[in-house]
Amino acid sequence: MKDKSRILLVIAPSFNECRRTAIEFDLDFDKVEHMRFLHRVPQLRGWSQGTPFIALRRDRWPEELDNTLHALQVKGQLRIATDKDLAELVKAGPALAAAATAGRGAR
Repeated sequence: MKDKSRILLVIAPSFNECRRTAIEFDLDFDKVEHMRFLHRVPQLRGWSQGTPFIALRRDRWPEELDNTLHALQVKGQLRIATDKDLAELVKAGPALAAAATAGRGAR
């Protein structure tokens, strides 16, 4: 039977920034098959409606990347990940998922 778990997008202006974002959210790299690291505008297109994402320090991003992400949020194609989206991907497990995301925004 196919695994129905949702993919989490980790979005940043470079692959290294994607990696740093995942580390700041304390994501478990042993579960990387449930994550996609995106750092170019074309990679943002074509995802299922309501695909969750995480991002940090968008005020430092190239304008085109930030504007495209914003447009896809408004459209509903991408949405900011919730604690529930992150629970199974955080190293500490579901009990600490909320603590791992406290104080971190997507904007």
